[in-house]
Amino acid sequence: MLRREPFLISTDSIGDTHVRSSITLITDAAELAGSGQAAVLGCGRGTEIPAHHLSRTFDQVDLLDLNADALDALKIECQSFAEPDDSCIFHLADITGLISQIEPIAREIVRKAVHPLQCLDALGLLLTSTAPKFWRPPGNYRYKLVVCSAVLTQLQATVRKRVESIFLNRFPEHISALSLSKSWREQIWKFARNLEDAFINHLESLSAPNGIIYLSDTVHVCWLLQTASSGLTTEGSWIATRTSRLADYLRPWYEIVIEREWSWLRREQEGSYWGRLYGVQAIVYRLP
Repeated sequence: MLRREPFLISTDSIGDTHVRSSITLITDAAELAGSGQAAVLGCGRGTEIPAHHLSRTFDQVDLLDLNADALDALKIECQSFAEPDDSCIFHLADITGLISQIEPIAREIVRKAVHPLQCLDALGLLLTSTAPKFWRPPGNYRYKLVVCSAVLTQLQATVRKRVESIFLNRFPEHISALSLSKSWREQIWKFARNLEDAFINHLESLSAPNGIIYLSDTVHVCWLLQTASSGLTTEGSWIATRTSRLADYLRPWYEIVIEREWSWLRREQEGSYWGRLYGVQAIVYRLP
């Protein structure tokens, strides 16, 4: 969904605020939660996670990610703490549990397919009809703090990209169908929204009574182009979530304690694009 018209970007007022803002708010959330057990879902390399602070604040910190290399890098960092301990426990796992369910069926659908668009329809139905099996801690305990930094919008993207890759391995000449097929776009939109809602419910099931949850994500995104004068411009800003406010995902009975937003300028060449500008929103909320 296009949010606004093209505009010029000034990098002077943005700076490197993303990591600093994330670490500050997660630290604040940890102070509100107190002690006990904490979890970081989709921790990655821990760039925007105050892992050392969490390890000193909580008796146990579960760190979960699907990327083995990122998890190993974070493990090495945690081992370098001035007072290393065994409070950090690492879990290599898919948060949604969907990849192992969907990938083999998707491969079989694509293998048997004759018509690309009919294949896409079948893959879309597979996505929307498969129930997630969300990760739970081995002891099925509940956390005083759950941290989800830039995870919500990636849940569907990770699964969808796996399915699209399987489709393109068989039908590489039909890459345009992924953006032009109305049926496919509708199915992946439905898949994304349903998965996001289910994940918000799952966070509640992971949390102890009066538990604290930190939720942040890239609500807005725009792709940046470099101008002749070495400035940056964009064709417009897109909404990556259901609405333009992250808090709209929350249930009426949740208590929002902190709500913030900031810009994240990320230089990463993608074809003709210089990089991306994200509009990040973050919420710290308390469960009843």
